[in-house]
Amino acid sequence: MKYVKELISYNNAKKIVFNKLEEFLSDKFLEVDIFKALGKICFEDIYSPCNLPMFNKSAMDGYAVIAEDTFGASETNPIILNLVKEGHLNEEEAFRLSTGMKLPKNSNAVVMKEYTKDHETFVEVISGVYPNENVSKIGEDLKKGDIVLKKGETITPYHIALLSSIGMKKIKCYSLNIGIISTGDELLDIEDLIDLKQLEENEMIVNSNVLMLSDLVRELGLTVKPYKKAPDNPEFIEKAIKLALLENDIVVTTGGTSVGDRDYTIEKISEMGNLLFHGVQLRPGRPAGFLECEFNGKKRLIFVLSGYPVASGIQFELFIRSYFKPRKSINLPLNRNIASSLGRTDILRVKIVEEDGISKIEPLRISGSGILSSMTLASGYIIIEENLEGYEKEDIVKVYLL
Repeated sequence: MKYVKELISYNNAKKIVFNKLEEFLSDKFLEVDIFKALGKICFEDIYSPCNLPMFNKSAMDGYAVIAEDTFGASETNPIILNLVKEGHLNEEEAFRLSTGMKLPKNSNAVVMKEYTKDHETFVEVISGVYPNENVSKIGEDLKKGDIVLKKGETITPYHIALLSSIGMKKIKCYSLNIGIISTGDELLDIEDLIDLKQLEENEMIVNSNVLMLSDLVRELGLTVKPYKKAPDNPEFIEKAIKLALLENDIVVTTGGTSVGDRDYTIEKISEMGNLLFHGVQLRPGRPAGFLECEFNGKKRLIFVLSGYPVASGIQFELFIRSYFKPRKSINLPLNRNIASSLGRTDILRVKIVEEDGISKIEPLRISGSGILSSMTLASGYIIIEENLEGYEKEDIVKVYLL
């Protein structure tokens, strides 16, 4: 058994993980029907094959006109235009249309219905329009070759509307199966919980990590398979991990990441392949590990996360979610000083507060990587890089929004 003994920096660990993911995911995609693509992650850049709209169309209900024919029109000086039924206008003619209809040839504007008085064979225009007014021009929304959706973007209802408008019925999305395993004799799976007395009397805790991590995977639009907890027994842990490797592309474990008497997870995992790192200069989240292996003839990746809920959540955030779906961020001032240690990256949970009408960042006064409520109280987190000893009050910091 051989462990990586030296802690590596967070930035180096992130680089290793992201490079391996980029290589590993090169063929992990599935063509998904557009009506099933919501919330999934786009696998490739998508470019528009056409202009949108493909023709000049009306942006309003009203009348297509030659704009110059309407100059000077008012309620006291209405301009009379003859109505035509063919899609071609001559001078002093108008064509009745609805929103989205193609403009007839020679027309260059649309008069809103509200500014007209309709008659059977002619229309009175009481407000003039300028060229291209109330017209959606060719390519106004998209030009042929414009990027519609970028690789790595999460597909929203608005993306689906735009993609369907250019005739796309299927989209390549990341397709990945991720297995989640928690280890520890002290854990009790929620489905096995009878009452709270059971936890107290047996000195057990609910296996909340597997629930949290499973939902974090689902948020990425990926497929997750949670497993029953594995007891602190090397044979059971090895069996559980091998089953997960057989059934998934990536396996995420929590617990058993230290090198202690009963921390068998890292021991068994390190025997399965190339342990790229074990231990990161990161708080919380120091006992993180990452391994690549070949199992049953297929490449697999294993993320070894802490058993503490906040630490495992932050490790998932930094090494998995931030690859697939980076958090949006804002820059705001701090409302007090915060300290950090050189040589270590600190992840600080914060909340946004209002002080004298100004939004500021307030670090949560909570320590420990087992305080799960700190994640529900937080508006986001800040990353204090390893070369900093902290920040001073009123310093502008980047907040990653949860």
